Amino acid sequence: MVAIAYTDISAPAPRATSPAKKLDPRRGAPAAPASDPVVDMATRLLSGPLHQMYALLWRAGVLTVDH
Repeated sequence: MVAIAYTDISAPAPRATSPAKKLDPRRGAPAAPASDPVVDMATRLLSGPLHQMYALLWRAGVLTVDH
């Protein structure tokens, strides 16, 4: 069994950058996409309990990882 720290699982993946998209110095940086505050709040509230439920089901043997 392999132990993985909780911080390793919840860390966001790094974004890939493409060399084809060069920023025009006259235009500035592209605007970030707008997000819905209700969805953001629900995601923050539910992500903790869902991680815990997944861990519990894995320890109980309900979930398995096949290679």
